[in-house]
Amino acid sequence: MLKIFFSILFCLPLLVLGGSDASPWYILFGSDGCDECQEIKELWEEISELPSHPRLLYVNIDKQENYQLLKTIEAQLQVKRPGNTFPIILFGSEMLTGINELLEHMQKAGDKLPQAPDIPALKKPAQAVRASAEAVIAYEEELQESTAAVPVEVESTGQQFPLLYFMQKGCQNCSRQLRELQLLLRILPGLQVDCYDIGTEAGQLMLQRAMQKLQIPASDENLIPMVVWADGYIAQRLARAEELKVLLSAESGPVFWKMLVTPQERQVLKRTQGNLLQQATLTVIAAAGLIDGINPCAFATSIFLIGYLLYLKRRPRQIVLIGICFCLGVFASYLLFGLGFSFLIDFLGRLIWVKTLLYLLFGLAALLLGVLHIRDAWRFRASGKNSDMDLGLSKHTHRRIHDQIKKMITVHSRLLIPAALVLGIVVSSMELACTGQIYLPTLAAINSSGISWRAFSLLVLYNFFFIMPLLVVTAMAALGIGGQALAGWARRHVFSTKLLMTLLFACLAMLMFIFAWQERPQSYLPAYDSIDCLHNASHEAETGEVSETD
Repeated sequence: MLKIFFSILFCLPLLVLGGSDASPWYILFGSDGCDECQEIKELWEEISELPSHPRLLYVNIDKQENYQLLKTIEAQLQVKRPGNTFPIILFGSEMLTGINELLEHMQKAGDKLPQAPDIPALKKPAQAVRASAEAVIAYEEELQESTAAVPVEVESTGQQFPLLYFMQKGCQNCSRQLRELQLLLRILPGLQVDCYDIGTEAGQLMLQRAMQKLQIPASDENLIPMVVWADGYIAQRLARAEELKVLLSAESGPVFWKMLVTPQERQVLKRTQGNLLQQATLTVIAAAGLIDGINPCAFATSIFLIGYLLYLKRRPRQIVLIGICFCLGVFASYLLFGLGFSFLIDFLGRLIWVKTLLYLLFGLAALLLGVLHIRDAWRFRASGKNSDMDLGLSKHTHRRIHDQIKKMITVHSRLLIPAALVLGIVVSSMELACTGQIYLPTLAAINSSGISWRAFSLLVLYNFFFIMPLLVVTAMAALGIGGQALAGWARRHVFSTKLLMTLLFACLAMLMFIFAWQERPQSYLPAYDSIDCLHNASHEAETGEVSETD
């Protein structure tokens, strides 16, 4: 609205300077439910008070006769590429699409507003303008075969003319194409149009099949609206009824879009659509590894290890060496655990319904863990005691981990490297009950497309981010930052860590439910899962109602 307001301010001075003996008039082709049409009418009410008195003829294209007037004007003006969306404005001899294009041409015209062209189709509209003093005049066209751009109706020959139409809910560029198809139905009573909304799975599957059949190169460009017949298509422009009448041929057998959708096609669509989901999965997996690494039960072990090394007065070089070896042991151990669980998930996923059920169970478990973690966060905030939190390692497990650290780190210096590696494996195994809360649903997300190099890469990525906090702690200890300082930092951030884990579990749950929906067993989709768009268009024309497609 601001753009329109400033454009009006710019136009007014130019119009005041102008003025002509004959008031210029223009035609607005639109519908009663069109917001942009209403804005143009309101604009005209304001500028009609100027000396030039520009007039506007409003033609409701929901009525077939009025729509045919638009086509007749375009034919007589020899418009090569008609606008495929409404509103359309006849401004002088130009057919403009939308209010922005209209305002742009008005600014360029300034005080020399163009007059309507002298063509046969505009004789009666010109009479209506002269007969009224209103700024905006509603006009109804009477159907006359002499001025019709296309024949009205023909007898049915019993032949069938199949056509495939791709649209999108809320697509303004699709609004006029529907009316062309409705007009084509009057020319070819045997026309059978299957409409698919590309915003649905059925629409995406059918579009994928059409692109493969017609060898349409894949790109990020939007092809909608798109009209397809047995061996050709028209996309990104208006497919006129006269043009389609020549291109269509009667079919004796089923066309390619009436065949059942196969599981293989669904699999191809799943891979095609997976790019955005894979990016989201990549982000969630990296975040999951990092948050799991600062998980209080894992982070406390890292702090105890570093604190004990400082207590033993190990040199910075030894602290770095032990810390890195410990990290390698944890990394190798978790990677092996991950591979084992990945093969188990992949094996179970081959059974009917099992993969879907696994994702549902992981999703529900993630939701439950998210609730429990946020409960722990509020409990810790209220009391400041770790013992009030339910999710974590037991005191017995903590003691066992501490005993293993003391045992391994006090060995002879020549055995420190293998001891640190073994310590990483042992400690990670004992912590799995706590860290596995995040690890298991993450593994399910990693293996959503089966065992592959990509899945292995994501597994490595997760474990790298998991050991990153320990690497940071090791570096800080080597720089002289004591274990008490690290423990204090960890304690101050327990609440925020728990909230991060809650958010992570919510993201994991969402991924699990999406994967469960994608993996639901479904051998095929009906070939006739299409929209009755022509019937809806006819209903709009009769009742004046406008569907969301417009």
